[in-house]
Amino acid sequence: MGVVVSIANQKGGVGKTTITLNLGYALSKMGKKVLLVDVDPQFNLTFALIGMDVINYSDKNVGTLMTKESSIEDTIVEINQNLHLIPSHLMLASKEIEIINTYNRERRLEKALKPVFPEYDYILIDNPPSMGVFLVNSLTASDFVLIPLELSYFGVIGMQLMFNLMKMIREETNDSLRLMGIVPNKFTKQTRVPQMRLKELKELYPEAPILPTIPKSISIEKAQGEGKSIFEYEPNGKASRAFEKLAREVVRIAEGEE
Repeated sequence: MGVVVSIANQKGGVGKTTITLNLGYALSKMGKKVLLVDVDPQFNLTFALIGMDVINYSDKNVGTLMTKESSIEDTIVEINQNLHLIPSHLMLASKEIEIINTYNRERRLEKALKPVFPEYDYILIDNPPSMGVFLVNSLTASDFVLIPLELSYFGVIGMQLMFNLMKMIREETNDSLRLMGIVPNKFTKQTRVPQMRLKELKELYPEAPILPTIPKSISIEKAQGEGKSIFEYEPNGKASRAFEKLAREVVRIAEGEE
């Protein structure tokens, strides 16, 4: 049965898509079968993986899946043998109102994914920077939440919003939802500020696991610009090693290898 992980933070620009993409590749390199699900109307993950082919999925995307207009078998796109994608689409935002007005709207994604749970080791969901129906669906369908965080003052303080939402989800739709951990992203040791913020983060949220950091890297930015994972762009670089370390920690937590 696949482990479902939401990569989520209501704040934008923290690296949710970057982490979803590269963590997915890292897990697939470990031999895990991975399904990436893009529920962000901005469809950055989809574009990074299939480029302009996104326009060909107007009737086969996560939105049509959640409104039962397409089957999951027709919606899944194979990226490579171990890595598959359920794409987003530029029309996804228009589906939000339709989903809001449906019965059992919080469980639309969970019900859509359920038939393929046994086929994957990991299902990673890339979420929009908002607290709307897509994020609620994602958290309701998930076993774990992984929170990317850029170590700014407002980023650290704003974590409480995510914790409040998770508490609500546990009370209302998914009592088994767990925090996998926080991933400090774009981390640098060249200035003292990120290290100070990391210390503040640990003091403010002592119960929250801090996962391996992802370094601030020109290579990651260039890889994104070329629509590639860091493993395709610079397989032996510092950033690739950081994502491999993160993937090993995700597996350790998810598979109970304490």
